[in-house]
Amino acid sequence: MLLSLLLSLTVHAADCDAVELSKSIKDATPHEAAPLFVQLAQCDAAAAKKTAKTAIPQLVAESAGFEAAIAAINVGAGESVMDWMATRQQDERSRAVRSYGKQCQESEAIQKFLVDAHGKLGDNFWTERWYRALTECRTDAITGLLQARVDQGPSEDRGLYFAVVEVYAANVGITAVPKLQTLISEESDVETQVNLIQALADAAQAGTVQGLNVKTAAAAAESLKSIVTNLPARAVDQARITLRVLQDEQGSDALVKVRYNDKLQDDEGLLYGAVVFENATCKNGKEAQRYHVAEVLDPGQTWPDQVEEKVKSSVEVSWKLNMAERCKGEGEVLYFTSDVPFKDKSEMKVWVKSVLSKQTKASVKKPVRIDEEPLAI
Repeated sequence: MLLSLLLSLTVHAADCDAVELSKSIKDATPHEAAPLFVQLAQCDAAAAKKTAKTAIPQLVAESAGFEAAIAAINVGAGESVMDWMATRQQDERSRAVRSYGKQCQESEAIQKFLVDAHGKLGDNFWTERWYRALTECRTDAITGLLQARVDQGPSEDRGLYFAVVEVYAANVGITAVPKLQTLISEESDVETQVNLIQALADAAQAGTVQGLNVKTAAAAAESLKSIVTNLPARAVDQARITLRVLQDEQGSDALVKVRYNDKLQDDEGLLYGAVVFENATCKNGKEAQRYHVAEVLDPGQTWPDQVEEKVKSSVEVSWKLNMAERCKGEGEVLYFTSDVPFKDKSEMKVWVKSVLSKQTKASVKKPVRIDEEPLAI
């Protein structure tokens, strides 16, 4: 009888036998009970609600069990599901919560279940990660829960707070942007600022299956740029990354002037340095070395980790790096660029001296130094 019922899950509700299903659930194994309960819920909601008290406690925390739990919630047996959830391990509870979240937007019963769960669990609703069900559940009540928790600010578990902010931003979307801007501006802790800045990308649905919301991304980018000049260096670094995620490359590059404001030159540009080594073993077996030193002039749109690529592009068309070829030997070309822009030329001289002390070969009697014209990148 059980096998027959399991093979007939697609039967139309009008054709099912609620009495027989209820009896079968009572005698079923936990694995058998879950699909049978789902069928009963489709057949007779009242009968399923009555049966839930005995059926739900025996569910196995797997996909079929989660489907049965959702069915129980939808027929009004949420209390039985709450009692069952209390007996689950953390990882099982997390998987169950995620399954509820997938159905939340379409089911008022699940929405009410989650709000009631918050009322019953209190702080445990957050520490047990129930908020993970709320990302795509966009109702006033659900959004209100997230908003209230964000307004409380970080607690001892700041990681939890950051995760809730992420869910809040993804849930609310463009409406979250002004709130996040205010939180970032008023925050004094740089780690919190960094995580709040990251949440702007979550508000724009960055990295989701749905894809970046262009309108929200634009609003988030403008919001961030409006406050970034008052942020500490580490927060500016994160702002650069977030703007790139929001597809504002120009805005991201422009932040280098904010990040290194104390290094700006008289022309509002930045001064980097480059040392390019040519190391060769000539045809006669002798080692040779030649190095080129140049100032690198940037108008204030290049970050330190972008300098080397731009320097290589410029050098390849303006310098002759042919020492190995001239002595009919083999060799290598090594590029060194400064990790940060310099305040002035004296700082650059110190850096060049350090590079030379590490890279000049003792085996070469007279390395050749060439001071090149400044490179504009």
